Amino acid sequence: MSDNVTRVSVRSLKEQFSRGSEAWKEQSEPIFRFWAEGDWWGFPFYSLSASRYFGDKDTLCLYWPLGTIVVTGPKVMDFYAGFCANRATCLKADGKDITDLKLMPNGDSNAETEAGPPKG
Repeated sequence: MSDNVTRVSVRSLKEQFSRGSEAWKEQSEPIFRFWAEGDWWGFPFYSLSASRYFGDKDTLCLYWPLGTIVVTGPKVMDFYAGFCANRATCLKADGKDITDLKLMPNGDSNAETEAGPPKG
């Protein structure tokens, strides 16, 4: 038996055959980029303070030292899964999967209020 074993990473069936979204790109980068307020912004992944998903609103809040990113849409959880795995590194609302993306600088407003009423 040889000690020289080469391990090959295998993509899951979901990764191989599921359709990705046009709203975000999946790759690994140290910077999370997003389109808000008419500009591209970038925050280092390592500076993320916390995150919170509001299931009744299809809304994700990402809390950074500069401010909070509020992401809404029916595929927010798919984006969040990629984000947590450091694969979804670039986000722009497409009006379908990700319907809205806002940057709320610290001190401007309450992100939970900005998320809107529960879906229903």
